[in-house]
Amino acid sequence: MNTKKSVLMARSVLMLALLPLAAQQQVFIPAQVASAIDAGLAAKQGRADIPMAYLNTLFLPAQQGQLYPVFLLQLKNADLGFVAAADNPALLKADHWVFTRVYRLAAGAAPAVVRERNIRFTLEEAQPAFQADAVNYYSIAGDIFPAGDYLLALALTTPDYGKIALAYVEFSLPDLTQLQGKLATSPVFSVLDLQMLPAAETRMFVHKNSFVYNTLLLSPKLVNEFKASENLDLFYFILGGQADPASGALNLQIIYKFKKEGKEVNKLTPQTVTSPIISQPIDFTFTEVTKDAKGKETDRKTKLLEPGDYVLEIEMLDSVSKAKGLQEFKFKIVP
Repeated sequence: MNTKKSVLMARSVLMLALLPLAAQQQVFIPAQVASAIDAGLAAKQGRADIPMAYLNTLFLPAQQGQLYPVFLLQLKNADLGFVAAADNPALLKADHWVFTRVYRLAAGAAPAVVRERNIRFTLEEAQPAFQADAVNYYSIAGDIFPAGDYLLALALTTPDYGKIALAYVEFSLPDLTQLQGKLATSPVFSVLDLQMLPAAETRMFVHKNSFVYNTLLLSPKLVNEFKASENLDLFYFILGGQADPASGALNLQIIYKFKKEGKEVNKLTPQTVTSPIISQPIDFTFTEVTKDAKGKETDRKTKLLEPGDYVLEIEMLDSVSKAKGLQEFKFKIVP
């Protein structure tokens, strides 16, 4: 991945407002699917006519303090009913619908529907390369919401609605106005790839092994396991920073510390950034310095992190407001 290019592309996103999807076309959920959602709502009882695993909900900032959730699910090829296309037997296709209904949650009140979407979900695979046991993750994103607590009802169905997979997932979007005096981050993840799209999407799609954020197509690594010869390519936003009144830019300091079993094993040189969007490559090498009894350096070696569980601490300081923050990214080095 061209890191310098990816950083420039990522920062260019801040030049564009992340607006709600255009053209609020008629959105509906068919009666069969709506009935299934309603039936399971009180107990959050899902259905597994099609095996589907919900993985995680990410979020990134949008305009006016709103947030952009990213819903991630996992599916296995063998469960999706791929069949050869009638006009091209070498091409396998699987057709489905995805329906989302988002409820706003409030204490003492019934869940209130705030958004519904329907998305045609079509997959194609070349038959010679098709792997029935392959498992992929898929993303649904495109809407923005104010801070608050929500419930997602997610349904995956066959075109005739004869089979329905259904999951209920609660998620919370933080109130950024409450960050006075401290810094936080959006969920931190390592990306496998980052590309710039020619234009922002105007309707919702289900994306395979990636998700869209404005004009960025990001492919996060969902399992935080790495070989020591690989590297992190972190992506996140720093939230709560205050712009310098004179320059209009942020002035943020970041320090990365690697810890294993609570003990610091490496500390990177502090760096200063002027944008809240971070696309940061970090390798797993560190310098081991040996000193004698008088504190004089006698040896210096470059080493790789050994296998094991690690915590990367991200210390943040806003040089303008003096606000501070600490975030952790947990990962594992494998042989």
